[in-house]
Amino acid sequence: MKKRSILWLTLVFFAFVLGACGQKNSRDKSDETKGMKIVTSFYPVYAMVKEISGDLNDIRMIQSSSGIHSFEPSSNDIAAIYDADVFVYHSHTLEPWAGSLDPSLQKSKVTVLEASEGMALERVPGLEDMEVGDGIDEKNLYDPHTWLDPEKVAEEAQIIADKLSELDSANKENYQKNAQSFSAKAHDLTKKYQPIFEKANQKTFVTQHTAFSYLAKRFGLNQLGIAGISPDQEPSPRQLTEIQEFVKTYKVRTIFTESNASSKVADTLVKSTGVSLKTLNPLEVAPQNDKSYLENLEDNIEILAEELK
Repeated sequence: MKKRSILWLTLVFFAFVLGACGQKNSRDKSDETKGMKIVTSFYPVYAMVKEISGDLNDIRMIQSSSGIHSFEPSSNDIAAIYDADVFVYHSHTLEPWAGSLDPSLQKSKVTVLEASEGMALERVPGLEDMEVGDGIDEKNLYDPHTWLDPEKVAEEAQIIADKLSELDSANKENYQKNAQSFSAKAHDLTKKYQPIFEKANQKTFVTQHTAFSYLAKRFGLNQLGIAGISPDQEPSPRQLTEIQEFVKTYKVRTIFTESNASSKVADTLVKSTGVSLKTLNPLEVAPQNDKSYLENLEDNIEILAEELK
């Protein structure tokens, strides 16, 4: 009888433990579904939203494998946006399709946020004095690459935090705290590299993709771009001649190419000009590493600082 009682108590105990585990698992699954479903356009926006949101929300991006300039969302991308609670994109200058989204047409309740709204954008170098007229879209005159300047990144992160705080006031303190932490790290990058670039012997650098104007201005540098050469298109004989003259005129020793530029283009530039090639990543594509956004940004700045030194 005593053995039966012990066996019965043991069974009750295990039943209680299993029941508690089941309740815990149920709570875990419930916790996983809490928060907002947020979709972002491309890597810099995703990274900033993720930093600001932490683990509060479900964050996903629709564009992670290629550049954003010629990107057009697929029907599945649009469906994912309209199925979300919030969609965050960088700029109507860069992503006009995003600014044209109309949730009401799909009976969607998604809130569309422009992360750079209110930021002062600068004219693309060479187009500063161009007047807007027939056939000219003003937004195409402005440079959208603010995500490569630490100070602009900090500014955009704060805008995102403010917008999320309005939508989810219960977690405002978390959003603002995360934004302050992120911004402090961004400001530290500027403080670290400002004196390095001030002492640099060379202030001019040459790029294949003119994405670094904000970064150049931040540190008192001058970016010169090779126009007409895309990352995956081999230059024509005429373009090669122009590049050769460019290299000779400006005494260029290094040309910075994109991380996703084809080796064929790189080999052609090296053979025709004799310059060395190094890579600057415009960070339009999610890097294949576990580094934070600001760590990847610092990698770029360090490469540039080392070359100009």
